Amino acid sequence: MAVTWNNEYYIALEGRDLQANAMAVDNSGTYVLLAGRRYIAIRNLDEELEVVQKFPRQSKYDVGAAEWNPTNHKRELCVISSNQRLEVLTWRSQELIQAHSLRAHTRVITDLNWHRSDPNILASCSVDTFIHIWDLRDARRPSLSLSAIAEASQVRWNKISSHLLATAHDGDIKIWDQRKGTAPVQYVAAHLSKIHGLDWNPNVETQLATSSQDNTVKFFDMTNPRRAEYVLTTNAPVWRARFTPFGNGLVTVVVPQLRRGENSLLLWNTANRSTPMHTFVGHRDVVLEFEWRKQSPGSTDFQLITWSKDQTLLVWKIEPFLQKLCGHEPDETKEDVVINSESPEAIKLKKKTSPKIQPLQQEFSLLNVHIPNLEVTAMDPVTRTCTVYANVNSFSVNLQVSFPNAYPHGVPPVFQILKESTLNDSVGAQLLQTLNHLAQQRVSKNRTCLESCLRQMVTTLEQLSADSENDRIFDPSYTEPSNVFGGYNDAYIPFPRTSGAKFCSVGILVCFGRAPHTRRFSGKLETTTPRALSALETIFSKRSSDHVTVSSYYYQKPRFRIKHAKNPSKAIVHVYDVSGLLLTNRQLAEEYILDGDTATICKHNAATAAVAGRWDLVQAWTLAELIASSIDKDEHWFNHPFGSQLSEALIAHYASRSDIQMAAMLSCIFGKNQIKYSRQSSKKTLFISANDASSYHTIPPTEISTEGWVLASLKPMRSTSLDNLRLNGHEKFPCRKKEFHLYEYFKLSYAEVLHRWGLLYNRAEVLKFRCRPPESHKGVEFSTECKNCAKSTKHCTCSTCKKFSLNCIICHLSVRGSANCCMVCGHGGHTKHLKQWFEKRDVCPSGCGCRCLTETASLFTL
Repeated sequence: MAVTWNNEYYIALEGRDLQANAMAVDNSGTYVLLAGRRYIAIRNLDEELEVVQKFPRQSKYDVGAAEWNPTNHKRELCVISSNQRLEVLTWRSQELIQAHSLRAHTRVITDLNWHRSDPNILASCSVDTFIHIWDLRDARRPSLSLSAIAEASQVRWNKISSHLLATAHDGDIKIWDQRKGTAPVQYVAAHLSKIHGLDWNPNVETQLATSSQDNTVKFFDMTNPRRAEYVLTTNAPVWRARFTPFGNGLVTVVVPQLRRGENSLLLWNTANRSTPMHTFVGHRDVVLEFEWRKQSPGSTDFQLITWSKDQTLLVWKIEPFLQKLCGHEPDETKEDVVINSESPEAIKLKKKTSPKIQPLQQEFSLLNVHIPNLEVTAMDPVTRTCTVYANVNSFSVNLQVSFPNAYPHGVPPVFQILKESTLNDSVGAQLLQTLNHLAQQRVSKNRTCLESCLRQMVTTLEQLSADSENDRIFDPSYTEPSNVFGGYNDAYIPFPRTSGAKFCSVGILVCFGRAPHTRRFSGKLETTTPRALSALETIFSKRSSDHVTVSSYYYQKPRFRIKHAKNPSKAIVHVYDVSGLLLTNRQLAEEYILDGDTATICKHNAATAAVAGRWDLVQAWTLAELIASSIDKDEHWFNHPFGSQLSEALIAHYASRSDIQMAAMLSCIFGKNQIKYSRQSSKKTLFISANDASSYHTIPPTEISTEGWVLASLKPMRSTSLDNLRLNGHEKFPCRKKEFHLYEYFKLSYAEVLHRWGLLYNRAEVLKFRCRPPESHKGVEFSTECKNCAKSTKHCTCSTCKKFSLNCIICHLSVRGSANCCMVCGHGGHTKHLKQWFEKRDVCPSGCGCRCLTETASLFTL
């Protein structure tokens, strides 16, 4: 794109007539949306000319927030908030069309945020203290409403965990889990002043940054939120603080309402919070909004989009040298190409702000070179490298240490063992792991680490050398305890698996196996897995000193290693995506519906299958629509060839092909019958239909069968409860229970698949069509006999005489709460009083002579 760069930015738009106060960048980084009271404008950043499409918007309210859908699946959707309403818009074919208008808040909406992975989920918060979670598949009302008591100023979905979201309320934070009801799972007292912004770390699931009126940005770890991990202090109240898509960077901007002349954005390195790494200077008024543009393929530069009160849209180029200041190392080859195309002003700016070599040179000068068993062979602050040689017992190591430009501000050095070293791969890996761990701990606190790492290097080599000396690989005098396995008794115990594969219901295949190497035991190679535990004793019977356990068989210990197998390869667990081999389809699951009349449902689902390219399902849904039409036309539809026999054949066909998705959907569709009334034995028979049944199934639908539909014999009903619905087994069309149980199994299996996909709304819809009533209680129940009317009762109040059924044998008052009674003599009372009595005595307090504790215990031991 040929644009005129002014040092580090170019002006993408000057729209003084827009009067926009909200800005958003789409998922692809192509379009920028600007929204205000008069217009909604869209600018294509890939076009060289400043072409802006304006769409008039007549409203007396300003736009509070705007955001594009972050998923690729529905990136054409965007949402804006205006007073108490959310407007969901679709950008397609250069037209902006309203798709939904969401109304539930009673006061001004303060913030909104799309779900990071589910394109249909949207969260909004308001001054009315509510946080609403919307599902665009049913936009009539929020799918979940969270009450926070205090007004919410920000709402943000976690960028890694799909179920967590955070909200800001004055100076406090609440963490919600949409799976765990309407109460917050965590509460954080973060600031004493108002919180203006929240942002989850895109790389750390539990880290949350908060920007506040108290001039600070705090970073909290939600696993221990009592105090902030660290605090970044600025010179003005912070409006927004957002993580960069590279390194450890953070961008902050001041509160727009202050307008103190501070119009700049600040770039920080969170590992070095003493001063900003860079200041973006260019706007003539306060910045209202800023977002990152998706990086174009092959580019080393990131771009930051900003919109200001001066009604200018600026695009900032974040060059590689700025990325390095934030601890990010871009591709050096691509960086050279970019540097050659820079303007002289940009090169001067880079030289002015690039890291200096003095801090590293100072560390080299202060290094203590008199470390036992170690020699520093070279130190070069220009190339930023250091080479050392260590000789400990049988180990000699040449180590090169390379220091990145951002070292030691959160970026550790790189350790490399050179070829002249006499270390095997295992010892070398342990040494590098120890050095990297220590270096990371030091630089996380902005501390140098060279001398500490060199001393640790010598200590680690001494430990590894001692372990090697004590290794008993070839010691003939080494003996082990005798075999603990029971020989013949273990012949029927199968050996644990050494390999296997498991399918998940959502298209995941997990495979594991033994490490691809053989073992040499007792002079022979072992390449097969034993059939039973007793086989371990046979394998080592030739040498009395040999001993093996199941763990040592799986994980070879050092004493069993041989020279040509010093570093056996590790066993690996493979996870494959095999969704393309299965008939269940997530796209279909998201778009299928079950609400409405049967013909409409079938027509919609046929169109959904056509979009997914499943023409076989299009034919099936079209046939299902014909069945539904015949139901409407023919009163005695169960005798019609397009009636029950064809619907049952369709379900059986897809069940035989293991297409559980289609079998379950058809089981739900044809489990809804027309309401027909006929006289039989002076009773009414009821059929539940799609047109008349409640979508929430206040009256459960009847059970389906392959010979007809089960008829429900009803008594005059006082309420629509399950107890009033009784299945009559003597009607004309009996239910074949085998098929019915299969249909229920299809629904439950498909509901499990939906749950694993996270489609909880769709799962709930399927479960509403379950036909089986809950099973009656089959356990042991206890009841008391009322002392007044001698009638049996299960409650503290008698259902016959309405008096209390039990008096305490100790205090002689009526028992209303917890009670205990003797199973032999029947005397009892308050649990507390009986406990105090039997702590000192073992005879019944009534004087009947019964030893209640002993007698009752003997009943349960028979």
